[in-house]
Amino acid sequence: MDPDQEPWEVARELTRKRYMTLNAIRNQGGEARTPEITSSSDELYNQIVNDHLKRMINAGLVEKIDEGERSEGGALPKEGYKYRITDRGKEVLAEAQTNYDLTPIGEGEVRRRFDELEARVEKLEKENEQLRSILYDPHENHDTLEEWVEAIRDNLLVLRNEVKNLN
Repeated sequence: MDPDQEPWEVARELTRKRYMTLNAIRNQGGEARTPEITSSSDELYNQIVNDHLKRMINAGLVEKIDEGERSEGGALPKEGYKYRITDRGKEVLAEAQTNYDLTPIGEGEVRRRFDELEARVEKLEKENEQLRSILYDPHENHDTLEEWVEAIRDNLLVLRNEVKNLN
């Protein structure tokens, strides 16, 4: 990464973890402290993030805006330094996302949402089987057509509520 490179050139060279670091800052409103960045993913930890941030500062993608309050002994602040994504950093992120259909983070998010939907569908299928067994259970005695209609109506209301909960 070189400050003279075009954003698309930097985006091509952007490693996955540098992308994750830059994206973590953007997702925190464009400014974030080191612990906020590292907590955005299990793959990001202080040592690697600090290295990436130094390189991204040199490339003009990020700027350090706050060094935090140092303790009396001059030790580094517990809350970490605060960084801001620059306009150039935003351009590089936009280029990186344009060049790839899905980012690794995007793929993970899609997988997580798909798994959640699968779990919901499975739950609804089980409930549907239970409702079918109630509706079509030959052991259940309904003396009148009105009782059958009422049982069906009740089951439809339960199904409608489940569908609303999905949305």
